[in-house]
This record gives sequence, structure tokens and C-alpha cells, in this order.
Amino acid sequence: MPLLTREILEAGRLYRSTGAISTKLLRQEVYRAWERSHLLGANPRAMQAEKLSSLDLDRLLNKESPLIQAVRPYAQILAQAAGKEPHAVLLSDCHAVLLDLWGDKDMVQSKSFPQPGSLLSEEVAGANGIGTPLAEGTYSQIVTAEHFIDGFYPFTCLGMPVRNLKQEIVGVLNISLQSPEHSQKFKELLLCASAGVEAELILGNLEAALSQVKAARPDDYEVLEKLRQDLVQTHHAARLRMDFSSRLIATNRIDYAQQLLQQAEQSIAIFRHRSYFWYSLASSERDSIKSIFLMDTILTLVKLLSTEATIRQVEVITPSFNEEIKITVFEKKFLRKLLRYFLAAFEKAGAKGILMLEIRKKFATKFVQINFIVMPGNNNFSSNPIVSSLTVPINKSNQ
Repeated sequence: MPLLTREILEAGRLYRSTGAISTKLLRQEVYRAWERSHLLGANPRAMQAEKLSSLDLDRLLNKESPLIQAVRPYAQILAQAAGKEPHAVLLSDCHAVLLDLWGDKDMVQSKSFPQPGSLLSEEVAGANGIGTPLAEGTYSQIVTAEHFIDGFYPFTCLGMPVRNLKQEIVGVLNISLQSPEHSQKFKELLLCASAGVEAELILGNLEAALSQVKAARPDDYEVLEKLRQDLVQTHHAARLRMDFSSRLIATNRIDYAQQLLQQAEQSIAIFRHRSYFWYSLASSERDSIKSIFLMDTILTLVKLLSTEATIRQVEVITPSFNEEIKITVFEKKFLRKLLRYFLAAFEKAGAKGILMLEIRKKFATKFVQINFIVMPGNNNFSSNPIVSSLTVPINKSNQ
């Protein structure tokens, strides 16, 4: 028996006989989980998790249907990575109630394994791969006898909370295995998959916001829909990389899989950043005064509009301005105005035109001026550039 397993079993024996939780025999994360489980009254000798009634489960599944749908493709990716190894992919809600599970048939259908409706909070089921990441608010791994209750000893569980657009935890994504020595290779894929689920939830918010735009501001609908489609493509590219990476993990080609996962994570990070920007453009929520970084805002919008610029055959030259400037504006109003300036400049540039952006501080540095300098297309550089300008106030801290 491996030394670590012996230490964990000894920690369990000590707790059951004396009620003491050993700081020396348990990892710090697991010690915290056991302490919470003890204080909350979890039964360490339980063999199975408690369950909701069938009626309550049906109501919960109906309520959480969007989350389950968002998770399904990523659950399949995680299960694919496990291959023939006994495994299960689990999804819980924000209260650690198990919503669904996928994976190896023998393990998923085992009487000893939690089923939909199982209550997996630390209060009920002790330290485990659903309740503990929820309590910790971050990734957690519970290995075999590190579980607080006896019935979960055969499994090694990796769990990661899933958050919505407002960064509220809406559930936990988990993969559970019977081979602890193989668990580490699934960590990065699980983290990436949970980020992918969050991206799916963001897409749902974008679709809802677009519907509101169509009803309230129909003139903005077409351009925002084009930008949303570009975001969808960015997201799908990340999911394809995850899918291919999971196939490589299943065949133990870990190094190449890690490279693909890093690319997927970068794509999701880009998606998140641009999605927030898009949401600010489309949202019908009340506007508010905010301090934002001007250069970062301009560069994000340039990237968001890159497909539109390519279609129109407009070359965009970003400003060579080294100083980062903060501006104080009504955020949504400013971003929409900035978008309109870009689109108007594209129209003026025409096919093969050039849009050059320039930033200048004005009026004793109390304001900054954004110049949109357009050189019309067809290589007609003899005509004078067309210039339009947008002036905004600078934060006092920049003066």
C-alpha cells in the first residue's frame, strides 16, 4: 500500500476513534474539508449519499436544464479522455445536488455511486469532489480515503466550480476515477472544460441581450449579430482543441495534449474579454459612470471588428501611444459611440482603404482626443485624408 494511502487511512482511523483531525496526516486542503465536515455533522460511516425525492429532483432538473445542456458536450470530452478507464463525469448545482452524470456504464450505474438527486454538500456527504470545490470556491482533488465518508473510498475525484457572467457559482463539474495514479493528467482538461462551460453560459447571455437589441434598438442589431457570430467561432475553435486534446490524453500523448489545452485556454480568455465588451455594447441594463483604460478598449474593439474590417478590405492601423490612459465615461454610451465612429470610418474608407487611429492629449491634459484618419481605398492617396474626432475626459489620476 502506498505511504500516502496509509497516512490517510490512519487519519481516518484516528478521527473515528478519538474525533481528532490530524494536521500531519492530511493535506491542508483536505484538513480544512474534514474540519468543515465534522463541524457540520457529516456521518463518516455513511456508505451512500442522501437523495432528493423524485418530485423535487424533477423540479430541479427542469430549473437547471440550461446548465445541463451547456455541460453536456464538455462532459463527453472528459469521458472521451478517460477512454476505457472506469470513470464518471458529474455535474451538480450550486448547492451540491447532483444533476447528471456521464461516462463508464459500469461505474455510472453502480449502486455505490451517487445518482442524480444525491446531496453532496460537505454538510451531508463530507469531503468529496463536489462539496469540497464548492466550499473552497476553487479546484479541489479528493483522493480515495481522503473522502470523509466510507462509501466514497474507491474513487479519486477532481472538481471545479462553474461560474456565470456575474462570477456567481452555478454548479460544479467533476470527473471521478478508480485509478488515483492516472488522475493528474485530467486536471488541465477539467479546468479547461469548466471554462468552456462558462463560455457556453456567456453565449446564452449574449443571445438574450441580442433579442432585446432587436426589439429596442433594431438599427444596432445587424452589426452586433455579426460580432456575436465572430465570438461564437472563437468559442467553437477552443472546443475543437479541447476535443482533440481529450483524444490525445486517452492515448497518453500528454505533451501535445497540453499544448492544445493551452491554446484552448487562450482562446477562451480572448472570448471572455471580447464577450464582456460585446455585452456592454448590447446590454439594456442601466448605464453607469466607469473608469476604463482607453488603449485596451480601442484594441479590444479593433480585434472584435477584425472580421468586419477583412470583409470590407479596410486596413486598420492602431495608435502607437505608449502611455496608458484612463478615461471616465458612461461606459455603454461611450462604447456604442466608439463603435459608430469605427463603422462610419469603414464606410468612408471603402474597399482597400486605410483607417489610422491617433490619440492626442488636449486642453492641458484634461481631455484626450481620438482621431479617426481615413484614407479612401483604391490606392487614391492624392485626396486629402478624412478626419473625424472623438474627445473624452481623462481621469484626474492621469494628470
